[in-house]
Amino acid sequence: MNSILLRLVLLGALCLGAFLATGALSLAQTDSGLETSGSDQVKAARKAIDGAGEELQELKKDDETARYDDERLVELQQRLEDIASAMQSIHDTLQPRLEAIKARETEIGEPPDEGEPAEPQSLIDERTQLAKDRASINSEIGLVQAIAQEARQLADSVAGYRRTLFRQSLLGRADLSAERLNAVQAALAEESREIVTRISSWLSFTWRHERGAFLSALLLSLLTGVLFIIGEYRLFSRYTQHDKSETDPSEFSKHTSAFWSTFLPTVGVAIFCTLTWFFLNNFNVLRGDISRMLAPFFQFVVILFFVGRLADAVLAPRHPHWRLVPVSDRGAHTLWWLIMAATLVNAADYLAGSIAEVLDSPVILTIARSMLAAIIIGVLLVVLSRIRPMQEREGRGRAWPSSISVPLTVLGVALIVLPLFGYVGLARFIATQVVVLGALIVTMYLGFLSAKAVSEPTEFSASALGKILSERYGFGQIAVEQIGLLCGILIYVFVIVVGVPIIFLVWGFQIRDIQGWVADSFSQVTIGSVTISLSGILIGLAAFAIGYFITRWFQRWLDDNVMRRSRMEDGLRNSVRTAVGYAGIIIAAVIGASVAGLNLSNLALVAGALSLGIGFGLQNIVNNFVSGLILLAERPFKVGDWVVTGSTQGFVRHISVRATEIETFDRQSVIVPNSEFINTPVGNWTHRNHLGRVQIAVGVSYDSDPRRVIEILEEIAPTNDIVLRNPAPFVVFTDFGASSLDFELRVYLSDVLSGLSVATDLRTKIFERFREEGIEIPFPQTDVHIKAPQPAGAAQEDTDNTGPKAETRAADKKPPAPRMDPDE
Repeated sequence: MNSILLRLVLLGALCLGAFLATGALSLAQTDSGLETSGSDQVKAARKAIDGAGEELQELKKDDETARYDDERLVELQQRLEDIASAMQSIHDTLQPRLEAIKARETEIGEPPDEGEPAEPQSLIDERTQLAKDRASINSEIGLVQAIAQEARQLADSVAGYRRTLFRQSLLGRADLSAERLNAVQAALAEESREIVTRISSWLSFTWRHERGAFLSALLLSLLTGVLFIIGEYRLFSRYTQHDKSETDPSEFSKHTSAFWSTFLPTVGVAIFCTLTWFFLNNFNVLRGDISRMLAPFFQFVVILFFVGRLADAVLAPRHPHWRLVPVSDRGAHTLWWLIMAATLVNAADYLAGSIAEVLDSPVILTIARSMLAAIIIGVLLVVLSRIRPMQEREGRGRAWPSSISVPLTVLGVALIVLPLFGYVGLARFIATQVVVLGALIVTMYLGFLSAKAVSEPTEFSASALGKILSERYGFGQIAVEQIGLLCGILIYVFVIVVGVPIIFLVWGFQIRDIQGWVADSFSQVTIGSVTISLSGILIGLAAFAIGYFITRWFQRWLDDNVMRRSRMEDGLRNSVRTAVGYAGIIIAAVIGASVAGLNLSNLALVAGALSLGIGFGLQNIVNNFVSGLILLAERPFKVGDWVVTGSTQGFVRHISVRATEIETFDRQSVIVPNSEFINTPVGNWTHRNHLGRVQIAVGVSYDSDPRRVIEILEEIAPTNDIVLRNPAPFVVFTDFGASSLDFELRVYLSDVLSGLSVATDLRTKIFERFREEGIEIPFPQTDVHIKAPQPAGAAQEDTDNTGPKAETRAADKKPPAPRMDPDE
């Protein structure tokens, strides 16, 4: 809890180097195994376990000391776990040798019985040696397993002891008797005198004897700080400073500016403080006790700076247009001062506690300071819950909503009451979580909002970086949007990788705990005969991604530089490109699975499962898949062809291994399973070429001369440029229709895709020419027979109105049929 700054600085290297550290540990173990035999490693492990047990017993003897020495317990636990891992490695090394000995013994068989021919002496010697080796390896494996089991049990004991100490530090009650509280004033005065004495003696000695080194270290620290500040300003000033002239910034600008204006300067201050401590320490200027007091002071500075930047980024007291929360100007200033006051009290208490550890101050002094800090923070929280910071309504500020004011009040009252009943450790822990954890969660939330804003296509394109990519480097709109999405994903990952470990540190975990978790996540886990590790999975996914992108690049290169230059037709290019894509993805998947540690021999089980699935319901999928391969190989049609299948006709737009996309003349995309193209007849108008024939039917009246009609049609046909002269157009007298003489003009076209426009042009010319020649294009006519009413006498005279005479009379009386002109 007292080394937050050092943890912040080391966290990046811890997260980025976890995999390399694990690999280095494995390499070190391998090298050790080469230098020493397995027996020597077992002896060293036995000695280390004995030492760890003795150290644990020493820690248990003095609970008051061990209570504040969780780091020693973490190191002890990690050493025990390393011993167990080393023993497991030895076991894994010996096991194959044991299996090989057993296999050889099985191969040479049992000794011959009495009465059987004697075996060669060399075979007897080999069997004897194998038995000795097997016994030795079995003994060594048993010892290794016992040591590993003991190390794990001892590590579990250490973990349990740590949990007990943590519960005691939180739930244990402090002795706040009057006698002990009366000693606080004297202890505080003595601690103050000790601090002044140590610092003054160190400064006096350093100035007299190590003045040059001291000044050199300070000069290097100042130069480094100045260079870092100038570099940060030149590179990131646009992200860390508000544009005062902008009165209506976008949400993208607000969130990204708030996040980076908090994170980047804080990292800069942390690096500057770390380098200052590094230079002073490496110039042998710092004394041991001064170094242990200077480190928490730098932590104090970084924490105050971090919370101040965060509060300024969120509340923006001086820049209302950049404010992220709906509070008034007065409310923003009030909140800023209250937050900084709580942070100052919290950080000052930890600084004083760290110095007290160096000076071995009485425990009651630390308890009293923690009690006072918790009560002050509780009062500040109560005050914070009662203010009216929300935006004004009718000249008055509004109070917090109950979802905020009630938790703040409860926490504040708890921090005031708990220390009074002796629960100082619990109150101090809650106060730390409220201040530090609250700041971290707000920062992570700003990071998530920033990542979300960067991922928005329109927002990133309108940003400064998006404009630079599009204007200076010529990236297209889609490329810029994809880069924005990638940047958003990277910010999400960065916030999680950095923020989550820091939260664990605030909760009381040690760096070695997190390092152990990271190492365990990258270590191998064996499930049956399958060995899985997170590192292997990540590397396998990376290998597959690299193979996938290489495949896509090779597809584009092959299509643009080879097939297009060779004037290869589009259909064949699509088939080759598709086949190369599937082959590359399959190869990338196999390589990725191998790198991830999957045994490819187990694919036989997968194949068996697929066969069973095919038998139960995947026939259609496999049928379409195989049909797609046949279509790509035989190429009965290609992309761009005009095909007809069933009730669907249109142009082929895409051929995949499962289905083919056809775009109809109405611009509708129809996905047709490939099996239909294999099992049913398919018409292809453009299979080998674009030649085609168009038939134009036309009818003329019975008064027209058929030979003249044929001559006119033969004259009109060649007038269109797309109509071929060879084969020549011809006319067919097809039938005697009910109302017309039926003819059909048949012409051959160089491009059948133009058939509709050619037919329209020829029909227009035929209509115009027939009108000039006076040739009538008739329409269907129907005779309607109407019977007039009969007088009574006539009915008696002729009672049979259904005979031929009645029909003749009706025909004689019917009116003439109306005649319609096509022009009307």
